[in-house]
Amino acid sequence: MRKKRFFLFVMICLCGYPLMAQSIRGGVECNADLSYSVQSSRDYTYRKLRNEGIETMARQLDVLRVPIRPFKAIITGHIGRHHFELNQGKNRLRKTTFRAVFFTYPSVAPNGEPVMLSGLVTFPVLQENKPSQMLIYHRISAPSYSIAPSNSLPFEAVLTADNTICVFPDYYGCGVTEGKPLPFIALNYHAQCAADCALAALKVVQDAGIALADDFHTWNTGYSQGAGYALATQRYIETSLADSLAKRINLRWSLCGGGIYTPMNLYEYSVLNREMGSTPMVFVQGLRSLFNGHKERMDTLCLNNFLSVKSFEWGLDSIFNAYDDGLWDLSVKVERITESHDPADYFHPATLDTTTALYHKLVEVFGLDDCIENWQPQVPVVMYHSKNDNCIPYPLAVQAYNKLSGSFDKCVLYSPPTNKSHVYTSVFFFAKLLRLNEDELYKKFVIKQKGKR
Repeated sequence: MRKKRFFLFVMICLCGYPLMAQSIRGGVECNADLSYSVQSSRDYTYRKLRNEGIETMARQLDVLRVPIRPFKAIITGHIGRHHFELNQGKNRLRKTTFRAVFFTYPSVAPNGEPVMLSGLVTFPVLQENKPSQMLIYHRISAPSYSIAPSNSLPFEAVLTADNTICVFPDYYGCGVTEGKPLPFIALNYHAQCAADCALAALKVVQDAGIALADDFHTWNTGYSQGAGYALATQRYIETSLADSLAKRINLRWSLCGGGIYTPMNLYEYSVLNREMGSTPMVFVQGLRSLFNGHKERMDTLCLNNFLSVKSFEWGLDSIFNAYDDGLWDLSVKVERITESHDPADYFHPATLDTTTALYHKLVEVFGLDDCIENWQPQVPVVMYHSKNDNCIPYPLAVQAYNKLSGSFDKCVLYSPPTNKSHVYTSVFFFAKLLRLNEDELYKKFVIKQKGKR
């Protein structure tokens, strides 16, 4: 029996197939700092990769209450017009195998303890082909479990056909940690997890026998919740990751759409204007996530300490305290009870008064997830934000841009020509990722925009 097992192990190693790679607890380590364990692997044709991704996006739009049919047609049209890099050779795209690997990797839980997290990586399997770039994609929150990469092939995986390694981290509370409380606003925590995921994904790809191009580099992107995570990930890679690991990733730039980059500024903006936009649950979920991501810093407080009398009268406290999934389903539940967007209807007066201890506690703990302050970017950051965003106000993007561009002149704030709502702009953002490859985006949004000065 031992001889048979040894023979099987040798054959797997010779073939370079990653399915038997073990986690740090299981044996095979990756240069002592990287490890992973493959949970499942599936091969796709280009057509299947495209169609399954479109269906994932359709389910996502359905949750966001966006009309599916017209936007599905828009996305399909953009895909059809895009000339993927792997289509340069005759019939190459049609004959290429695209592999999607669901894997786990060692990282940390919000309390700092070791934990196994999960993610998905997609890459082309093609002889004598060397991928030139990696995409780290941070998804939106809609809803968390059903469209997590471990459950549904992301729409953005179609970019694998541009000879790109696509990495999709499961957020904590999804994938192998499904059911754990979601630290929604814990930007800097998720940044560390995403960097760990990217490094493990590179090891998965290389163990599959895929070599990287000499000029291999990474771009990092996301929309809404994912945009904050993307910017925080750039900051983590540039300031906290070991130089040798940062060089493996070789980050070239980040594209962040409609994001929250300084959570406290969003809260202050809503208090000042007595308006929480189209999605009040962004604020409640953000406050709630402080207990999921920074419980040790919240003293003896609980969420109920921050809620208004009216919230209790409506019974919102029970909904807020019991809810662990994404904020969109939560929004639907709350909208059946109230249509108010005034923070005074949701939060205790002491949380709206800048002189109180409760308010100062929010300043302190929200500040832990500021990914703008005390940082000078090393590679360009492009912020893509609608001027009519009714969820994350445009002035907050301007604040973040002014802060970053003051220390690094290759930061850009770009507003799309068709300024729509937060959710509708997400569809145009996805279309833009398809229509423009990395170099074209870089030239248009960084070099060209700065040349106007």
